[in-house]
Amino acid sequence: MLQLLLRTFLAERRPRGVPAAPAYRQALAALPLRLLQQGGADAPLLELLPQLQRALDAAALSLWLPQQGGPGWRYLGAPAALEAGDCPGHGDELPLPGAVKLCAGCLSQGRYRALAGLYQEQGHSAVLQVDFARRPQLWQRDRLREMARPLAEALQAFAEERRLRRRELSAERGVLARELHDSVAQQLSYLQIRASRLQAVLEQREHAAADVMLDDLREGLRVMHRQVRELISSARLTMDGHSLRQALEASVEAFSRSNGCVFSLDNRLPAHSLPSEVELQVLQIVREALANVVRHSHARQVSIRLWPQGSGVVVAVHDDGVGLPPMPPEEGHFGLNIMRERAASIGAQLAIESSPGKGTCVRLQWGRT
Repeated sequence: MLQLLLRTFLAERRPRGVPAAPAYRQALAALPLRLLQQGGADAPLLELLPQLQRALDAAALSLWLPQQGGPGWRYLGAPAALEAGDCPGHGDELPLPGAVKLCAGCLSQGRYRALAGLYQEQGHSAVLQVDFARRPQLWQRDRLREMARPLAEALQAFAEERRLRRRELSAERGVLARELHDSVAQQLSYLQIRASRLQAVLEQREHAAADVMLDDLREGLRVMHRQVRELISSARLTMDGHSLRQALEASVEAFSRSNGCVFSLDNRLPAHSLPSEVELQVLQIVREALANVVRHSHARQVSIRLWPQGSGVVVAVHDDGVGLPPMPPEEGHFGLNIMRERAASIGAQLAIESSPGKGTCVRLQWGRT
């Protein structure tokens, strides 16, 4: 028991001027929120590192983070500790996540450098490097292990968040590319053909036919301009701090102002009943369904309903328009594939019920498992 008390006393003993443990613990606890608030900027880490250095009574401290999309690391921290090249053995003996070790190469040169493994990303380890003026004491080694755990958790969580955002961005770009192909690109091809035909008509001095074709070109340009504006609106679409109810109301109001359909919104979902990522996809599916109604359905009445069902929700967009053709194209103007991909991304089921002359109902169902 006496040995245990002595060990505890030595572990907790700090040189004069080194702050107490709670100061750096509070800074580490606040790190995940600060990283999130500042979008992954380096400022929260650059402010944290001096606190960790003081808490360890270290001579220098730096952080090695794997380069995004490339080999090697980027370094944050004290300039004296940034270059890994001053010890060739670093790259061969980096510690695994959770491990702390003194660099043997640095020891052979009379330097005391500790390396704490944090996490791995794309085959590279994130490392906290700490330079000591003398061989670290027991309390310093213990404290380094203690602070490495929450630091690794925060950095790894944010790295995973970045990976998710990159995948979502890639998926959104794919959807946008398909929508551009299905709308703007086809309209441009059509206008190009009509412009060539117009040139031939003008050469033959068929003025009446030319006037008709000019009207057709103007209408095509008007449609394409509307489609481009819808795509820009969709690409910029975020919840932007609003609730799903507020975002839906704003979207329905915007569609009501731009066409002659009568829209009705019946939203019976309780607030915060859906995760944020599900809310955004639901909002985009509803907007895409409404855009398709405006483009193709010739409807007069459109209803949007949302209600809870069991452990999930159901969303339905119904119009009284002309309906879909018996065999709609696989990749056509109706954007059905885009809505299906959005539904699949949140684990939801999408059903489309339609018959010629009897309108269309887009039904989305999402439930917790």
